[in-house]
Parts: sequence; structure tokens; C-alpha cells
Amino acid sequence: MKMNNNNILGLYIAFYLAKFNKEAYLNLGFKNQTETHKAIGGILNVKPSTIQNWRDEFDPLFGHRAGWYQRGLSISRIKVLEAIGDLDESSLRGIVQDILGKNNVVEDLEQLVSVVPEEKKKKQKRIYVPRNVTGRKAEEIFIEWFKSGQEEIPQGKNFVDMRDYGCGYDFQVVVSDKQIYAVEVKGFSEDDGGVLITGKEWETAGVMKADYYLVLVNNIVKDPVITVINNPYEKLFPKRNLQTVIQVNWIVSAKEIRQLKEILS
Repeated sequence: MKMNNNNILGLYIAFYLAKFNKEAYLNLGFKNQTETHKAIGGILNVKPSTIQNWRDEFDPLFGHRAGWYQRGLSISRIKVLEAIGDLDESSLRGIVQDILGKNNVVEDLEQLVSVVPEEKKKKQKRIYVPRNVTGRKAEEIFIEWFKSGQEEIPQGKNFVDMRDYGCGYDFQVVVSDKQIYAVEVKGFSEDDGGVLITGKEWETAGVMKADYYLVLVNNIVKDPVITVINNPYEKLFPKRNLQTVIQVNWIVSAKEIRQLKEILS
């Protein structure tokens, strides 16, 4: 397997180590963090320090090393997050063990590699990541700004937090039973950067049109700057990005089912 492919597979392992932290190191069985990084690096022909650095990049997504939220994720890291971000510990550990050669499933490894773009030699621009520490900080800044009496977004009788409902926006401003505004907040650690908009967010923006606001919070660390875009569906022209999500399923063959039925009959 080419070195570039090993780097990609190393990102999946680093994500696992970051997401499940102590549990992940314990379940891989390499004694401690140093030995784990050394063993993984030996198998993938990657420096142990590189494995640790990759893990550090993912850590802020899960509340570890929160001070690193100033640093966004590059496209390859985002693809890893999109592909395996929802897997539980057991499922993700199985993938990691496949990568490390404890199980020989070549087809699965090829699929893992295929969903992540190869790293270019030049430094990649780091961009916004949905719902990471930067995003949460931006939402906090927005809430304080909105409640301060700003005039760019209509005030209403109710301000509702919708972040846990998956409805295509973060906040709802209820003016009346017939008039509701939606607000989606995106955060950036620097003065500028690209925006990732989910399919649900873009669909909702298309339906609500002028009742939908996209709020960009730039430079959240030192001196936040807020930009409000009303009706982003008609003002922005994003490029569609199709993502592949890795799902883990277990298949029992028809032969095995027949054999079990014979035993039970």
C-alpha cells in the first residue's frame, strides 16, 4: 500500500484515539500512549509523532485540548469526520484493527482510502468544521450579540435554541404565529474562510428564503466580527459536495442460517 494511503489510514486511527481517548488506548492493548503511537507508526511506516499530531488535530472536536480550537481542520480531516464520526467505539475499533492488520479485509481498507482526498504537498487551507469547538464559541458570541439589541435580525417575542433538533438551522426567532425567522451560525478562527453547509441547511434556506439568516462569526478568539447574510439561498452559490459515510453492518450467510435451523429443528 502506498505511503499516501497509509497516511490516510493513519488519520482514521488518530480520529479513533481522539474520540474515545483513554478507552481507545486501553482497548488497542499497547500499554500506554507512547507505545501505542510507536506500534501504529511501525505498522503504517509513519513517525509516531505524526500519529500523535494527527490525534491532537481531532482532539478539540471531543473536548480534549480545547485550547486548540483556534486551528481548523483541513479537507482530509473533515472527510474522515464525515465518514466515521457517528460510529460507536466497538465499530470504529474494528476498523482500526483491520487497518493494523489484525483482520485482513483489503476491500474495506480500499473503501476507507477512497473517501479521503490525498494530501497535497503544499499546506492546505484550514476551514470551518460544523459543531466543533469553534462553532460552539461562535454560537455563544452570536447569542450575546443578538440579545444586545442589534437591528440586523428582527427581534421577536421568543428566541428558541434549535441546535439539537436537526432542523436546518441553529436558532429560531418567533415574531408571531405566522412569522418565524431561522438563524444558522458559522464560526471561523481567522478573518476569513470557506463555509460548509449541510444538505438540510441548504434545503431549509431554499424553502424559507428571506426568513432565513446565515450569520458568520469571524476571528472569534481576539476580536469577533459578525456578518449577517439574509436569504443566503439566493445570494450564495456553493458547490455541491457528495460525502461518503462509512457504515458497519454484519452479514450472516444463508448457509449459516440453514445450518442453524437444522440444529434447532
